[in-house]
Amino acid sequence: MTFQDFGSVGELIAAVATVLTLGYLAIQLQQNTRVLRSQTFQQSSMDMSLTANAISSDAGLASILVKTADGIGRLSAEERIRFHFWMLVAVRRFEAIYVQGVYGSIDQVRIEGFERSIISLLATGGAAEWWQSTKNAFSSDFVAYADERLASDDFRVAIHPGLSQA
Repeated sequence: MTFQDFGSVGELIAAVATVLTLGYLAIQLQQNTRVLRSQTFQQSSMDMSLTANAISSDAGLASILVKTADGIGRLSAEERIRFHFWMLVAVRRFEAIYVQGVYGSIDQVRIEGFERSIISLLATGGAAEWWQSTKNAFSSDFVAYADERLASDDFRVAIHPGLSQA
């Protein structure tokens, strides 16, 4: 065997090692992507849970939401402020989830439950009034998305039964 033959064998071994390394890196990248998507979903779920928890742990806020079933007009000035900021937080959290979906960090199928909750809320009563007067506080692509979903009438079903019994 000549030095040239040894060189050729060395090149072959290096090429095989490179292919194996690239395969290993591809597997690691896939696993990392799955972990990041899972963590993003978990954080989004926690954020939305905090929004719901605010209502379940605060009777005053729950009362405000019940009052808004027929519109914002029944709220006092203080209640309007609390309602405004709760809605702002709730919808902003969903906007963040929407953006994660746009970036591909969360699968669209994982967003559907969050979407049904928020869009159905925005479709009725005082929340619908609030959305019309406040939506310019959100990104234009999110507003277009939310308005398209609202126009579809898919979310007119009362998913928030307590809000329709005011």
